[in-house]
Amino acid sequence: MEATKNTAAIVLNRQPYRESDSLITVYTLDYGKLSLVARGAKKLRSKLAGHLEPISRGDIMIIAGRGFDYVGGASSVTAYQNIKSDLNKLFFAGRAVRIFSRLVKDNQADSGLFFLLSGWLDLLDAYPAAEFSRWSGELLFNFFAIRLLGELGYNPQMTECLDCHRIIVAGHNYFDLKNGGLVDEECFKLRQREFTSSDGGQGIELLTISDDCIKLWRFMANNSLENAIKLKINQKLIKELSNSVNGFLDFRD
Repeated sequence: MEATKNTAAIVLNRQPYRESDSLITVYTLDYGKLSLVARGAKKLRSKLAGHLEPISRGDIMIIAGRGFDYVGGASSVTAYQNIKSDLNKLFFAGRAVRIFSRLVKDNQADSGLFFLLSGWLDLLDAYPAAEFSRWSGELLFNFFAIRLLGELGYNPQMTECLDCHRIIVAGHNYFDLKNGGLVDEECFKLRQREFTSSDGGQGIELLTISDDCIKLWRFMANNSLENAIKLKINQKLIKELSNSVNGFLDFRD
C-alpha cells in the first residue's frame, strides 16, 4: 500500500504535465514547499482541478510515488474569489506568490511561513474593493515582502551602520542593498574615497534612504500584517519603500 499523508496547503502554481496531468506547486503546513502531480487534472471532468487553482487554500492528500508524489484528493477551503475577480488584487497576489516561491526552499516545513502567506492572502481578499488602489497594493506587498524576508532570516540591519556599528541617527543615510543594511553619511564618504564609479561612488548597490522610509521599514518588520490597513502613507514614500524593497530582493537568492 502506498504511503499517504494529509495536510493543509496553499496552491502556488499549476502547469501542464504530460498529456492529461498537471504539476502543482504547493506550500503545505506540515511538509513545506512541494511539487506534486495531479493525475487527470487537465481533463474536463476532473474532480481535482477545481480544488487546485493557483492562489487558493485547501486540504490535500499526498500519495507517495517513485518520481513525483501525487495528489490523491483535495478539498478547497477558500478560493480567494475577491482577489481573482479584481485584476489589481490579482496582480499583487501574483507578485507575492512569485517572490514566496523564489525565496522559499523545497521540503522545509515552517508554520510561520504558511500562516504569513495565508494571512496576507486573507487580508488582500477582504480589503474593500472600493478602497483598493495601486498604492494600497504596493503598500500591502511591501509589508508582506518585509515580513517574509524576516521569517527567512534576511532582515537587513536597520538600527546601526554596517561599517562602523554606530546607531543610525536622522540625517543622510544609505541602504546597502547587497550587504543588507544601512550605512551612515560618514561611512558612505569613506567608501567614496576608497572606491570610484561612474555615478560618483554610490553605485547601484547603495540607495539614499529617507528617515521616514527607515521608520516605515522598521515598523513593518516588527508589526503584524493587520496593521497594514491602518497605515496612511503618501505615494512618494510608498514609491521609495518599493524601490528599496525591490532592490533588496534582487540581491537575495
